[in-house]
Amino acid sequence: MTITHEQSMNFIYEQVLDRLMGHMSPAQRASMQLLVQRLLVSAGGPDHIGTFRLLVVHGNDRRSARLLAVLRAAQLCIALRAPHTFQLRVLVACLPGAGTAVMQQHERCFNALFMADDPRVQLQIIEGAEAVPFDCRTPFHADDWVVHRRSLLLFGHLRDNHCQALLGSRLHLELAAAVYRVVEDTDAPVDAVVTALPEHLRRRYLAWARRLLRQADAHGAQAVQKCVAALMGGLSQLSAIAEAPLDPPHPPVKVSADKQMPLCSLNLDDLLNHLRDESLLDVMLECSGETALDCSPMAAFLDPMGLSRMDDLQHRCALSVDPLQPLSLAGLAEPLQAARALLARYPNAYGLEPAHVGCLLFRPFVNRGRMLEAFLECRHPDMLVALPYLFRALQGQPCPEAVKDWLVNVSGLPLMELRAIFDGRVPLGVRKLMEILSRRDSSLVLRPSAEAKR
Repeated sequence: MTITHEQSMNFIYEQVLDRLMGHMSPAQRASMQLLVQRLLVSAGGPDHIGTFRLLVVHGNDRRSARLLAVLRAAQLCIALRAPHTFQLRVLVACLPGAGTAVMQQHERCFNALFMADDPRVQLQIIEGAEAVPFDCRTPFHADDWVVHRRSLLLFGHLRDNHCQALLGSRLHLELAAAVYRVVEDTDAPVDAVVTALPEHLRRRYLAWARRLLRQADAHGAQAVQKCVAALMGGLSQLSAIAEAPLDPPHPPVKVSADKQMPLCSLNLDDLLNHLRDESLLDVMLECSGETALDCSPMAAFLDPMGLSRMDDLQHRCALSVDPLQPLSLAGLAEPLQAARALLARYPNAYGLEPAHVGCLLFRPFVNRGRMLEAFLECRHPDMLVALPYLFRALQGQPCPEAVKDWLVNVSGLPLMELRAIFDGRVPLGVRKLMEILSRRDSSLVLRPSAEAKR
């Protein structure tokens, strides 16, 4: 970088800072100055601020955009006063996958803050279980989610097919696994983590995580209280169990933390109370307008369209799969056609096909195929003549290959896993973990039990 280019970039950064300060209220500017002091203290003083790396887990709501704007202002403000400033690593979280509208929303925010070309800023997004460079022009590839798709289908067949269970607390485990890979990156270590979640929601998340680890008899689970890396590491191990519940016995969950340099989460609630209030920053960042994610910050790390698509699909397929209630076949063709049209119009990130979702709604393989005949009557009446062969395939007995292929295609799962579901071969510890996961929604709020619904 030549001296002329560096001077030009510094002039642009000064303009960005002036624009940010111009869109802040006097109270916001005062709190930003206090934020600068807290960051300097967290880094160990002005001499160490140039090597201080701050990880921002960035959501899809306006709170996250405002937090990023304030941190960017603090970064540029320090750069004007000192030869170096802290490094910002932004990890965009939108599970199971960010759609075009979400990607464009983030790109507008990053462009307004002039972050893409700043070497002190690293923009990444979670894709699958990895953190990859953020690029709005790169299309999303559903093939990268094969493991997660099987995990979702397994969870739905074994435990609960409701969208708030499928795309709820399970995804928070996947998010923790992705964040853990980032904080454990030895090439670019992280010194502190910050999110736009208010303190009471961070406490709820910690309580939920500790409950999961306690249920799994995790060794050293008390270490998660003071170290973010230990917390994410423990949840990452639970995520591996939840993604492959039918695999051979998993090793015991062990949680460890660096006692000398535990990774901390910066508490900025007292300085940034204005994050929940509307301000001119929303206009600058082009994120004005109330959204549902602003009302539930915990769900801001998940794909809002994915939740709504699955929920709408299940409402359209208005069919009772409760074995205690009679099956109603009247008027079923129209909602099923609408469901297929919905999936064709909005393909979800997991790459689920309409046949997979229709099969998932019935859960026909659990309890040794208790709902299999009803599933065939409603969705595949032409396969009723092959019902005995389907049972033979699920029991591991000889049967035509075409029957095996049909089971795999309609369910989206390998035959060995279907046989395990049919026989109920799920370890007790895994069943308990899946039960706890199914009881929380995307905001980690308790869902009503099946008995309460009935």
